Amino acid sequence: MPQAPEQKPAGRGGRRSWFGRARAAISGYPLLFILLALGVGAVIAVPTTEAVDRYFSTDQFCAQTCHVMTATVAEEYHQSTHWNTATGVRPSCHHCHVSEGPTMGMWDHFVGTKELFAFAFRGIRTPEAFEEERAGAADRVRMKMLANDSKNCRGCHVMAAIKPERTRGQRQHAQALEDGTTCIACHYNLVHKEVEPSASFLQAIER
Repeated sequence: MPQAPEQKPAGRGGRRSWFGRARAAISGYPLLFILLALGVGAVIAVPTTEAVDRYFSTDQFCAQTCHVMTATVAEEYHQSTHWNTATGVRPSCHHCHVSEGPTMGMWDHFVGTKELFAFAFRGIRTPEAFEEERAGAADRVRMKMLANDSKNCRGCHVMAAIKPERTRGQRQHAQALEDGTTCIACHYNLVHKEVEPSASFLQAIER
């Protein structure tokens, strides 16, 4: 008598596993699945990046996370004309110190992690220790703003619309508009404790 065909057991030998079916589908339409994976990744990554950037750009994080910042630059900012404005317009830390947009903003946050290194390994944990580093920190910010033509300043201020009260200021602003002088070249001691500009900064603004 003819023997009945042997039935393969269900599982690996009989039915294809979901992993096998998925692998077959991916191998059949690789480009489609690559685009699908990129789309899903973007849907997750973009809002996550924006949320992280928004959190790390808040005054609460910048000024209150670290005692050194609270007792020094944050207190100075609260005493400055940028905080106490007649119009009620009050910029936040990120308006001056973080680039616009989540991509460049996240890069600035990444670069800023060196402050954690200074806190953890170099002992910059007190206002006194910070004062020893202040000049270098101020110079780095000034040179960055000089390199990007005071881009963060221009995010709030329209150069041609500024009307200084004093005659001297009016002349200087008119000259700056004519020469293309950038904001930080003159306003390098505007918000925080005054720091003498470095020789390299003075040479750079003369170019």
